[in-house]
Amino acid sequence: MRLTAGWLAQWLAQGDYCSIALGDNALILDSQLETEEIPFDDWDGAINVQRGVLWGSFELTSADQKYCWTVHGLPWQQCKAFANVLLDAYRSWAQGRVEKLDGLLPEMLGQIRTLTEKDAYLRESDHRDLCHYLEQSLVSTGLTNELAASFRPMAFEQITPWLGDNSEWIDNANQLWLEKEKEKWASWFDTFESSPLNTSQRESILLNQDHNLVLAGAGSGKTSVLVARAGYLLSSQTAQPEQILMLAFGRKAAQEMSERMAEKVSRQIKVATFHSLGTQIIKAVEGEMPSVSPLTLDEKARADWIATVLTEQWSNEASAKRWQRHLSQWRIPGVKTDNSQEKQARNEQLASWVWRHIELIGQRGGNKLQLVASIESYHLDTAKARMKSELALLWPCYRAYEQHLKASKHIDFNSMIQRATEYVRENKFVSPWRFVMVDEYQDISPHRLALIEALCRDGKDGVRPTLFAVGDDWQAIYRFAGADLNLTTGFEQRFGACHITELDTTYRFNSMIGEVANHFIQQNPAQLPKTLNSFKKQKRKAVTLLCQDLIDQELAQLAAQVKDSSTTLLLGRNNNQRPEKLKQWQDKWPQLGLTFMTCHASKGREADYVFILDVNRGVFPAPDRDTGLAAALQAKTESYADAEERRLFYVALTRAKQHVWVCADPEKTSPFVNELIDEAYPVMNKIKRVKSKAKAK
Repeated sequence: MRLTAGWLAQWLAQGDYCSIALGDNALILDSQLETEEIPFDDWDGAINVQRGVLWGSFELTSADQKYCWTVHGLPWQQCKAFANVLLDAYRSWAQGRVEKLDGLLPEMLGQIRTLTEKDAYLRESDHRDLCHYLEQSLVSTGLTNELAASFRPMAFEQITPWLGDNSEWIDNANQLWLEKEKEKWASWFDTFESSPLNTSQRESILLNQDHNLVLAGAGSGKTSVLVARAGYLLSSQTAQPEQILMLAFGRKAAQEMSERMAEKVSRQIKVATFHSLGTQIIKAVEGEMPSVSPLTLDEKARADWIATVLTEQWSNEASAKRWQRHLSQWRIPGVKTDNSQEKQARNEQLASWVWRHIELIGQRGGNKLQLVASIESYHLDTAKARMKSELALLWPCYRAYEQHLKASKHIDFNSMIQRATEYVRENKFVSPWRFVMVDEYQDISPHRLALIEALCRDGKDGVRPTLFAVGDDWQAIYRFAGADLNLTTGFEQRFGACHITELDTTYRFNSMIGEVANHFIQQNPAQLPKTLNSFKKQKRKAVTLLCQDLIDQELAQLAAQVKDSSTTLLLGRNNNQRPEKLKQWQDKWPQLGLTFMTCHASKGREADYVFILDVNRGVFPAPDRDTGLAAALQAKTESYADAEERRLFYVALTRAKQHVWVCADPEKTSPFVNELIDEAYPVMNKIKRVKSKAKAK
């Protein structure tokens, strides 16, 4: 059916539409120059019929009210009848779709009420799932949003906001819920620990976004938050104990957390290391415990095996020449040409170097082509030759390790985590946990994160588990073990649906230590900025720069001031800084509780007093150790100079509750010491630098 303007009207129309026809669920408009088809989906279903002096015209509007089409010069006597034909065709087309819409509306409105009336924190996935459901429901009707709204305007007053970005409503609702919940649980938060939890701790405990990151600075009570989070989930009946999984990185940390959970919350909460979790998953799928290689557990067995592998390599003429060529250009830790082959093969430093690379290669998946590609893409061309040479030395060691595992039917920790991850991804292991909590998240590595992400996919009941990670990028110091700081600093970019909170108060160190340490760490703009206020305020400076030779004198003065027993940490960049007089000092001043450890080992520890030893040029910050293959195997190197060393120095500073001494040789002061002096940090300076050395970096 078609209604067309006469020839005179077409001539006068000057190129406008002059003909309209009914197509297959569409209107077809013609001008002298073009034809346009308007599907019923794009039309609002109304026709404005107007009468001119000689002819009539139709005005049509798009469903979204953005466009208008006009057909001129139509014979007036036929206009109304033809318009009714078009409208009848439209109503017939729309009737079935409207009936389907009417059938869906109760459930659509019910889903909206379920979310908006929910007495809980509204997660982004809940919002996203609702929007997706509404959109798919409308698609199934065959109606556009605008048409559906025109047919059922009252219902769509509630639906329309959820078809766009309604995140502001979600944010406001969550804020109101948080305030109400904080008030409701105020007395519980006041009494859960010996001291009331502070405001930032309470808010972080209540948050239940799909992915949650709590930035917990040194001494800010991260353990209290983790334990109280589990306690709140149970007390509020949000979760059952068996639905909570708590992950720690080491057995000691897991044991301590398990004891806290048992004491404060429940013995039924699963507290595990990544390795023990991998064991549980594999056992659940395979029916028996995986056999972990003794090489990963027994240092002596590992040293014996590495010595055997190295001896075999050096007995091979071609392999021996590769080692000789490499050593003629580059150093390998622990290798001394004047030692016997047997003594060389059992060198502790060399064994540690070989084992570290075997583990890093395993974490990267053990694919040589990918390793070569990583070397080729490395940003320093001058480092590539050394990397390739080291790969040529170490790849036979890794292959021997793989063959050893296969022959003994063992697995190592890397392959255990990777196998467990595959079982979860393939739904061979169905996770019972709805709440996954991770301690020390800044130490996460890519393959451990892959396991967490697999566990946090949609569960068997369609409920997506919540990730609750607690960590501090300011204290990320384990890149050498495979940790990737970018997984913390890029948390929001990676996960999207997340909430990041800060614990803003430290109860460990006083405000004068905090003023030095917090300013020092944030010189690196890549670190996440945050506020960390000290609960203990004081005006007296609490960081002293001390000449290394005066440690005896300073310890004597400190011992004279200490009335009761105290704890004092002597921290070195490595074990080479262990003082020769340590035993003598311990016997002379037992009230100081003197203990030596490396800065890395001090992570998680605290003491009344701290002496950071030998903060000298070439020692702390340590020169870049990862100029070889390890640099390509690890997370991307940071552009900021000595970034990880700066974090390590921050960790050392923040072990102290009362006072820190930074000890150095006046002729060899470290860039860190020079910065504290030259940038006028609030420190007591007892070091008089030798001018000719002060500028050396």
